[in-house]
Amino acid sequence: MPAPLKRYMIVCLAVFVALFQASAQPKAMGTTFSLSGFSAMYEHSFGEDCFVDADLKAEMGEVFRNVTDIPGISTSFSCNFIFSKWKSGNGNAVYAFAGPGISVGIASDLHKDRGYFFGIKGRVGVECQFDRRVAISASLNPILGSHLIIRDEYLEMAYYRNGLLNAILPEIGIKYRF
Repeated sequence: MPAPLKRYMIVCLAVFVALFQASAQPKAMGTTFSLSGFSAMYEHSFGEDCFVDADLKAEMGEVFRNVTDIPGISTSFSCNFIFSKWKSGNGNAVYAFAGPGISVGIASDLHKDRGYFFGIKGRVGVECQFDRRVAISASLNPILGSHLIIRDEYLEMAYYRNGLLNAILPEIGIKYRF
């Protein structure tokens, strides 16, 4: 058997094993709401103490403050670790989690024009998982990053202040686990 064919078969086998393993893990889809915006989210668990979270968010902070009529958009990814678990009196699981991530998007910043932003994101929160595969969470999601505005002759770069405001604006989420 030729060597390229062997490599191809090994890669295919590895991909199928990875897909089988990934599909066996718990997943969740839902929405989150905050004064900074709202988002659609997807969550994928890796074992009992780790999950990744991907969000597509409408950045509504400037719209809610009547600064602009056009919302921004962002996407973020975070890897979260469960550091504490409890059981409620009703038998529901309650988790405390935290983790790092990244965020990029297009939005207006505090007293600035629309521009691009990117940065590292932190996530810390609490989640309650109910018997009917529904989970409700509350989290804080600060972003430490840069806001870029491209002008005709230069690039204006500053701290992303709205990202820092997310440290005090809680985000409430509801999701369905499958």
